[in-house]
Amino acid sequence: MIWFTVQLDDKPGALARMAAALADKSINITAIVGVAEDTDGALMLTTSDAAGTRKAFEALGLAFEEHDPEAGLSLDDMSRATGLADRRMNVGS
Repeated sequence: MIWFTVQLDDKPGALARMAAALADKSINITAIVGVAEDTDGALMLTTSDAAGTRKAFEALGLAFEEHDPEAGLSLDDMSRATGLADRRMNVGS
């Protein structure tokens, strides 16, 4: 399972455009967590098709990072990497 971290534009419809790009490729969002504070924010998600997600994000020109928990990166590490922990938000159990 690959987690993707994306930063969306602070514009109405940015999340909808990202979700529609995945839907157009029949890709399901299997998990999602996000935080927004003023105009800064991050979204982390997993999908049913990592390769298709990469292609959809690239077609949108959407910058993203990938995180592979099996490579030793935990959800706690990802929350720190995206600044969620700085906002006192915890990801995981």
